[in-house]
Amino acid sequence: MRTKPNQKKTIHRQTQQTTRKSKIKTQKRVLYIGNLENNSRKDILRSFRFYGPIKRLWVSKCGTYAFIEYRDPGDAHFARCRLNGGTIGEGSDKKIIVDWADIQ
Repeated sequence: MRTKPNQKKTIHRQTQQTTRKSKIKTQKRVLYIGNLENNSRKDILRSFRFYGPIKRLWVSKCGTYAFIEYRDPGDAHFARCRLNGGTIGEGSDKKIIVDWADIQ
């Protein structure tokens, strides 16, 4: 079956378009957040929601570390790149650690 010339152009344009998420090769979605200063769940969510929808957040009882799961691996990748070494909450100068969680 032969396609119309207009259809070929549409298909070609769609294959050329790339999003930031399609360039990410990892399928990891869960991040470890360490070196927290008893930050509330609201502070953590406020900082991490900016990068995409969050599926789950777990904060330790002592409040010094947490795990966060994004719905999309691309969002997790960008949050990891942007927030590692940053701070959470007002008046905090303690730099947090954001890295891939080692889930087995």
